[in-house]
Amino acid sequence: MDLAGKAKRVRVYVKESDVIGRKLAPLALLEFLQRERAAGAIVLRGIAGFGSSGRIEDDALPELAPHLPVVVECVDSHERVERLMPRLRELVAHGLITVEDVEIALYRPEGVRDLPSTVTAADVMSREVSSISPDAPLLDVVKVLDGKLYRAVPVVEDGRPVGIITNQDLTGRGGLLARVELLAALPPAERASAVAEVGGKKAREVMTPSPVTVRADAPVPEVGALMAQRRLKRLPVVDAAGKLVGMISRLDLLRTVAQGGAGGASEQRPSGLRGDVRLSTVMRTDVPQVRPDAPLGEVLEAIVSTPVQRALVVDASGKLLGIVGDEELLDRVTPGLRRGALRSLMRRLPFTEKSPAEQHSRATRAADLMTACATAREDQSLRDAIASMMKAPHKLVAVVDANGKLVGAVDRVDILRGLVS
Repeated sequence: MDLAGKAKRVRVYVKESDVIGRKLAPLALLEFLQRERAAGAIVLRGIAGFGSSGRIEDDALPELAPHLPVVVECVDSHERVERLMPRLRELVAHGLITVEDVEIALYRPEGVRDLPSTVTAADVMSREVSSISPDAPLLDVVKVLDGKLYRAVPVVEDGRPVGIITNQDLTGRGGLLARVELLAALPPAERASAVAEVGGKKAREVMTPSPVTVRADAPVPEVGALMAQRRLKRLPVVDAAGKLVGMISRLDLLRTVAQGGAGGASEQRPSGLRGDVRLSTVMRTDVPQVRPDAPLGEVLEAIVSTPVQRALVVDASGKLLGIVGDEELLDRVTPGLRRGALRSLMRRLPFTEKSPAEQHSRATRAADLMTACATAREDQSLRDAIASMMKAPHKLVAVVDANGKLVGAVDRVDILRGLVS
């Protein structure tokens, strides 16, 4: 995977003698990062230090040597760090975790991480999975998903998945007023009000029962085809006895393709997914577009007009300028406009708010709302689009011609269909 550019550095400070489960903490953390396919990690052993106890510990005294400070450090993409952080917080009972932005000036790996000739779900799935019981309060489900990269939680009984709760379940049968990822854009009072709407419901009342699952030994192309055919974003992974062992998402498949093609042509590892397909053959051309001076109502209408929930901003010549997503929109409009905007986004209704607050909003045009957009040329491959997508916060890559003019776009659904074609 191309890691050049913006990235995150995570440092975990523990004692050499700390234990996670039955293993020493440094080794347990290293193995966790390896299982979750982090780009790499290193364990650094200090010669002296002190922490919250205020006691200096160094290697001058043999009896104190096992308590020396240790730092487990890794540098990876923003997206992967976001995915790993919740579990890291759970693993580190005593210690310190820091996360900081870094600029990668050079990333020249010795080769590509080996992938089996036939990659299976077990090779790429996430093993650290949060699950809930059928009788768990729905509020617990919201707490489990809040702040996580994955927007679904399996409902498990006797170790076997009997249901799954997704964003759609929460906002539909659950009554949640906003998708989980939009909650972060709401101020505390509005956020609490939105979450309170789930009331006293239980997981079994809201879950989609009998979820589609895949076996851990299922080949990745088979998993991808199933996701594309059933339009599923993620699947519980089960063992031969039907018990939950992990979760696999479209993102896991895209990451596999990116890693499998990180080196030169002679170094690429087969995954069974077609990362060399041209973008021009799979891109969609119906992505909504707005001009930079488009008013808030027009931007909202464009965002809710298609399932991608994004609008691309172009100038008069069709050159790409940026992208507007629902999260940025909610974050930047004034409180007086936010409720109407949220209602429009969630119910796909026209935005009709005409209050005086609109005149004082710090974001009334597309140019005020847009951010940078991941791009790829129409003659590039799916693997190139995946590399761009991994570096950006949006799940959409704008496809442009040689002059930067917008000609289409691909999201994760389009890419997955191309990979299994």
